[in-house]
Amino acid sequence: MLNKIIILALLAAFYFTGCQSKIDFLKKEQSAKTMVSSGPTLPQEFDGMILIPGGWFMMGSNKKADEQPVHKVYVKSFYLDKYEVTVAEFKRFCIATGRQMPLQPFWNSDNHPVVNVNWYDAQAYAKWAGKRLPTEAEWEYVAKAGGNSLNYTLTAERSYITSLGNVADFSLRQKDYHRIVMNNYEDGFPYTSPVGYFPPNPFGIYDLEGNVLEWCADWYDPQYYAQSPAENPTGPAQGKYRVIRGGSWNRSGDYLRTTYRTWYPPECTFEFLGFRCAMDAEAALPAKKINPLLTNNQ
Repeated sequence: MLNKIIILALLAAFYFTGCQSKIDFLKKEQSAKTMVSSGPTLPQEFDGMILIPGGWFMMGSNKKADEQPVHKVYVKSFYLDKYEVTVAEFKRFCIATGRQMPLQPFWNSDNHPVVNVNWYDAQAYAKWAGKRLPTEAEWEYVAKAGGNSLNYTLTAERSYITSLGNVADFSLRQKDYHRIVMNNYEDGFPYTSPVGYFPPNPFGIYDLEGNVLEWCADWYDPQYYAQSPAENPTGPAQGKYRVIRGGSWNRSGDYLRTTYRTWYPPECTFEFLGFRCAMDAEAALPAKKINPLLTNNQ
């Protein structure tokens, strides 16, 4: 009888000790969550950028070989420029750094996206501004509005596209007969348009599907998707070409898909190629460096 009492007492002791340990663990876990949630709040807008909440999405498509396979990707929270970098902004950078301003077409005004910039120009500007170029995964995540399968191809969605972006249209054909354009489509601009002229996407980002193509940070590899990491991919370690994303004033049809990938050598410049910047979310916390574009205006 005494042995039974001793055994029951030991079992009870182990049970209550285990319960207490579990309670202590849960208290610590809840405390940690409380500390995180009560930390500094990231602003929704910062230095002309929009906070993009992180998440999973399906990247790629079955349309072209280099867009395959469709794969699940996680992108952590980051900031992205609301607009493409403008002529005026790039001028300020050139003045501040002594860099030569790239020659702009006659039709490109200060509030239009800067063009004729190569990848190194874009990278230098981003570094000067305390930012960086977006990764290809970040760009597609935003273009798909965090997972919504938006497709900008001008077919049955012609009226939807008309309100969204500056792409190759009938006004361009009037300027250059040899251009491939969308017939019976008119957006009002044969070349670039002022940034932010067309409505933004659900994240509040403008001109992803038109105006100018955009440099991304990644090297290009047509087979990269087959070996891409699932979380925060940054592209191959090396390569010959840099990734280009988006639509532009001289592109139409299949080129306007959110998943469409193309590339150029990093030293190339074109009148339809520009860029926008990204930034790690943590950089917006207090005591971080402020964008010189803003301090120059103060």
